[in-house]
Amino acid sequence: MSLPAGFTATDRAGEPLLEVTDLVKHFPVRGGKVFRHTIGEVHAVCGVSFSIGTGETLGLVGESGCGKSTTARSILQLVEPTSGSVRFEGKELTTLSPSEMRGVRRELQVVFQDPYASLDPKIPVGETIAEPLKVHGMWRGNDGNQRVAEVLRQVGLSPSHAGRFPNEFSGGQRQRIGIARALIMEPHLLVLDEPVSALDVSIQAGVVNLLEDLQEQLGLAYLFVAHDLSVVRHISDRVAVMYLGKIVEMGSRQQIYGQPAHPYTQALLSAVPVPDPRIERERKRIVLPGDVPSPIDPPSGCRFRTRCWKAQDICVTQEPRLDPFDEHHTVACHFAAADREVLSFSPTRRGSSD
Repeated sequence: MSLPAGFTATDRAGEPLLEVTDLVKHFPVRGGKVFRHTIGEVHAVCGVSFSIGTGETLGLVGESGCGKSTTARSILQLVEPTSGSVRFEGKELTTLSPSEMRGVRRELQVVFQDPYASLDPKIPVGETIAEPLKVHGMWRGNDGNQRVAEVLRQVGLSPSHAGRFPNEFSGGQRQRIGIARALIMEPHLLVLDEPVSALDVSIQAGVVNLLEDLQEQLGLAYLFVAHDLSVVRHISDRVAVMYLGKIVEMGSRQQIYGQPAHPYTQALLSAVPVPDPRIERERKRIVLPGDVPSPIDPPSGCRFRTRCWKAQDICVTQEPRLDPFDEHHTVACHFAAADREVLSFSPTRRGSSD
């Protein structure tokens, strides 16, 4: 099954590292006081498709509850997808047995949102970092200890920290430990699920810069799940915007932030503060009416139509497809139009032209 033009990012060999096609995840809603039965479904992820190439970062953004984290967990097979395809390095993950999936996890690792909840408070961090090596039968005594020391240095910590416990570290240091644990297996792709949202703003920049340095050194690919648009712009090569379980716009960082074409993307970006006071005073924020509809009973046609100022009759009856809008830029809107106002953010390490 191939992806439409504009969806696919390929590695140097011409094949995507990760290819997600028509991914769906529905959760049953149970009712009844005595005899529990299914009375509905939560449509968490509905037909999501994208790919990630070697060494690339794809940012997945949207409001809380839009399905970002469920998409990430479905890719990792931490929750079983309802349908769809997830291919990693040519392997179809949805059909693998647990033992087969264990082998894939050497190349596919995750960093969770809460750096403290993801660490066992009763185990020294060195043992936590070493655990994947032991689980996969790759622990070799002194060589293993040297590998733990090496990854601690890679994330900016000292090998002497291996004997300490999680409560002895700050939030930023704990997240670095989580990253070290993910790196110990030398993976090719990291799924980063809100990796800096639990950290102070002053600490976030250091962790994001660390991720960029690791990507340059190790050739890692990232799926970066977040709701902070400024952070996503700093680190991502491409960005996919989700709303109520669907991707509504996808393109390069420059296209999404400089020429957003979907009304929802334009509304999100209008709420991001700009550091230049003069530009900030002149900008107009787009305030969306109402609340996000329930994923148990999403609107017919376009899911964004109940809050969209462009909505017309066709939006009620016909769901827009995620079609090409510009080169490598796709939008799911019947009335897509680029906002040509280039948003001015702080300079990023990815280039002065951003």
